Amino acid sequence: LVEKSRNNPEVFKWMVYWLTLTYESSKIMGMDAVFVHMVQKYYETNQAYWVDSAQLAKIVNRGWELAPILIGKKAPPITMLDTLDKTVNLYDVKGKYTVVVFWDEDCGHCKKEIPLLRDLYNSKLKAIGVKVYAIAAEDKVKEWKKFINDNKLDWLNVHQPDNYKRAVTKKIYDVISTPYIYLLDENKIIKAKHIDSEQLGNLIEMFEKEKKTVKK
Repeated sequence: LVEKSRNNPEVFKWMVYWLTLTYESSKIMGMDAVFVHMVQKYYETNQAYWVDSAQLAKIVNRGWELAPILIGKKAPPITMLDTLDKTVNLYDVKGKYTVVVFWDEDCGHCKKEIPLLRDLYNSKLKAIGVKVYAIAAEDKVKEWKKFINDNKLDWLNVHQPDNYKRAVTKKIYDVISTPYIYLLDENKIIKAKHIDSEQLGNLIEMFEKEKKTVKK
């Protein structure tokens, strides 16, 4: 449709603008890939003639930020410290699936969601080989460890005491609020993101059924 609109500059402009804006803000998981496509095809190639240089840079940078973390991409490698300050690389975590969750012990939503994730992990996920790489979004070690102990979070809990590195990691994974959950497969391919515990459980169940169907 965009290509067919080229003969009319105003329609072309509207189509590119509308599609880019719609899919950047879409609440449907995975549709950010459309936004990245629009950025790469029309904005990076200077076809969006109506956008000034400052706005263009902002749009292109947003495309660059999202491109590495689209569903189907390999999760960016990160290294954190566990509760004993031992280095743990995400890629060293071996599991059928890996759940990467950014959370903060002071976050009201996290206080509700993390225990739900814990219950799902203990009741279903752990038994089928799911690993959790739980990242402290902020670095308040005393409070963080207390929440872990009080809530019996029996999975891999990690943090990053370096403010700059912690900020970079959150930027790379586009963590603008907590909790923020990614689901990775055994090869660390992103299968889902920005989901809650209930959706996580449903998705893993669906993926497992698909695997059984393929084997048959």
